[in-house]
Amino acid sequence: MLDGLLVPGRLALYLGLMLAFGVPLFVWRVVGGNTAPHIVHRALRVASAATAVGLLASVTVLWAMAEAMSGSSDPGAVWSVVHTLLTQTTVGITWDLRVVFLLVSLGLGLAAALKERTRAVALSSLGAVALATLAWAGHGAMSDGAAGWLHLGVDIAHLLAAGAWLGALATLTLIAKTASRHAGREAMALLSSAATGFAAMGTLIVAVLVVSGMLNYILIIGPTLSGLTGSLYGRLLLLKLGLFATMLVLAAANRFRLAPALEQALRDDDTAGAVSALKRSLYFETALVTSILGLVAWLGTLNPEG
Repeated sequence: MLDGLLVPGRLALYLGLMLAFGVPLFVWRVVGGNTAPHIVHRALRVASAATAVGLLASVTVLWAMAEAMSGSSDPGAVWSVVHTLLTQTTVGITWDLRVVFLLVSLGLGLAAALKERTRAVALSSLGAVALATLAWAGHGAMSDGAAGWLHLGVDIAHLLAAGAWLGALATLTLIAKTASRHAGREAMALLSSAATGFAAMGTLIVAVLVVSGMLNYILIIGPTLSGLTGSLYGRLLLLKLGLFATMLVLAAANRFRLAPALEQALRDDDTAGAVSALKRSLYFETALVTSILGLVAWLGTLNPEG
């Protein structure tokens, strides 16, 4: 039975789709397609691998959800539910759209004739649509009318901002590892430039996450704090907020201490310590993001009022 894979499958889905969108976005907007082409190429390969994970996770989650709904592990009974979901529900229609965009994205990832910048733009655009479809499979689809569209819009903004953050972390980590291994000035300069660029980009990401998170809470639970302690959903949400606050502290340290320290170390031609400190922060921040997404995957299966 696959219904036990629903939460880990959702986590893999979030990770895959966010990286498929966020990595090429960071390459396009911050790194640039003509800088360190070997690093750009590796980053886009990571995005293609993430796309494949997102595709596999989409299939797994759909089957696990159908199995849970059917209450049976019989393939015929489960397929009947899958068919109904795909043809008669908004969740299924957006699933179809996601799979199409992921398949096109995989094809573009293999298109050697495309310039790296062009590929990054195309992959991030396709990834954005694929990631946005998750809004119709969450609590954002609970409401009808204008409130429903507002909730979906808030969810999409939250998903895209989180994807941009995760993709930036993954690409920065890749650049930092390359810089550590080769210790060349070009790699170090790229790491410093990318870290500084992420600092500016991160301000917008954090603002979108905070505003959309607050609106999401109001739309799901309401303008009350009692919902944070009266249910499992609320307690998990509190834990998520605590992890997010820790991430904000790390992000502030990266922007105001580690990135400037790396710039200074590059001028002094003594970058080993600064790169190591930045790598540790990136690893910790990535672990926090993964933990938060694990909680989100769990929260999406719970009744907010339960």
